[in-house]
Amino acid sequence: MYTRKFSIIPVILSLVMTVALLLTAIGYQAVAQVAPTPTPSADDWYLTEVEEWDLPYTIPGSQSGDATWSVKAPRFESHYPRGFTFSVEVASSAADVELASVIWSHTPNRLQRLETRDIDPDTGTIEITWRPDESLPPWVAVNFYWSLVDSAGNRYATNWILNNEYADVQAGWTRVESQDVVIFLQEGVPEEAIDLTVDAMATQRATFEQAWGGALSYKPRVVLFENQRDFQEWRLGFGGSSVIGQTSQEWGATVQVLNDGDVVDLAYGTVLHEIGHLYQFEFAPDAFDAGSWLTEGNATLFELHQQYDYEARIRNIAEAGRLPVLLQGSGPFAASPGPDGIGRYGYDVGYTFWKWLVVNFGLDAHRAVIERLAAGTPRNVVFQQVTGLSQDEIERQWATWLGASGPAPTLVPTWTLPAFPATSTPFQFNTPAAE
Repeated sequence: MYTRKFSIIPVILSLVMTVALLLTAIGYQAVAQVAPTPTPSADDWYLTEVEEWDLPYTIPGSQSGDATWSVKAPRFESHYPRGFTFSVEVASSAADVELASVIWSHTPNRLQRLETRDIDPDTGTIEITWRPDESLPPWVAVNFYWSLVDSAGNRYATNWILNNEYADVQAGWTRVESQDVVIFLQEGVPEEAIDLTVDAMATQRATFEQAWGGALSYKPRVVLFENQRDFQEWRLGFGGSSVIGQTSQEWGATVQVLNDGDVVDLAYGTVLHEIGHLYQFEFAPDAFDAGSWLTEGNATLFELHQQYDYEARIRNIAEAGRLPVLLQGSGPFAASPGPDGIGRYGYDVGYTFWKWLVVNFGLDAHRAVIERLAAGTPRNVVFQQVTGLSQDEIERQWATWLGASGPAPTLVPTWTLPAFPATSTPFQFNTPAAE
């Protein structure tokens, strides 16, 4: 009965991995056909205004020096699963081009860079190939620009070249883009998964935006594989057929493999859960390492389908007087077993805590929590500020709401601002699956 799919989240911003019990995170080291260089810093000439970008990707072409530049035929070629190649033809009126860098990203949140001095002196042709040494699934976006330097010190940066994709041309795929999401469906996955996913994302659009204070800076991608063989092909450094999903803010995507044929749960449960993680990555990237129950419970809040009744399970534990203390230390680990001997304890406990917050203080309180966490305010201080309750009172209010026995808590406000009103957008809580 308790079989919610686990999805792996590679940690770039120190977020807790969804399936930490399934595998160990593996460190990444840049390796490519040409010598790699670190991601450019704000001190590099072509990124001096990086903090002022109106994301995504609005930096214009720019130059320094007196040269007139010619840039022709910028191209992107996918070699999935073996990487991709950037090529271009360039010339400077002042001197030979001696250094070229290609800067690319899959979302506006992280740049990658490779450079070369291998430039054809006769044609000005440049070619740089990235070979994967880390997991990169198909169908992520690849947006890029070129940075060029000639031997006289003149510099030029092109505009962003957008809308390329790391395409898997070896297998049959269907691509559908809606207002909220880009979906890639491998042949063999029921086509109804497209309509269900589009509907799930549309249904939760207003909820996501109000809960987080805005939408993602990119359109997230949902890549749905039909079988484990093809799913495992791109997962360098990871193993185990028990893993059926992976999500990364670097890709701006969640990648899932159809496991038990339940496309309803896939669309209304798993996909929404993983999109919730993408919101965490973007809006409060360093805030969700304060307990995996906090991270997974928050993502679970946005599901519209449950494989079982998470709240009923925790209410039974509460009525038996066996709830954990959440706000001391890191709290229960997401995938650990509960006192009932069933796993996913942190997921379900965390879900009820976030639901208690939204039911009693409104969806705008969720946004206020996120904003304060993102600003670096400690977790427990944030919840006290937003609820107007002390730490102990928060624990007691949550436990009482779940049905734990004991006297009603005495409320002692600790915040001078009024409590949040009920959210103006009705929140759609997830629905337990029929038994």
